[in-house]
Amino acid sequence: MHVLAVASQKGGPGKTTLAAHLAVQAELSGAGPVALVDTDPQGSLSEWWNSREADAPVFVRTTVERLPEDIRRMVAFGIKLLVIDTPPAIT
Repeated sequence: MHVLAVASQKGGPGKTTLAAHLAVQAELSGAGPVALVDTDPQGSLSEWWNSREADAPVFVRTTVERLPEDIRRMVAFGIKLLVIDTPPAIT
């Protein structure tokens, strides 16, 4: 599985939009199954995904602390690409 983390120390550079578009396009291009993770406390990616009608890419609810364990589960489920939207900070 490939993991792509969209990160920036600054808020507002478009991390969430980029993560969402990369995941959708990867899925449409046949690079899936693709999973999205929102680790930003603002939760904008979660809100975006909840407003969609499409089921793919899948959305995984997790925390930064649980992420390593959840990544192992995603590998077991056959996820090929994981896109992570990160908080605007170095953590």
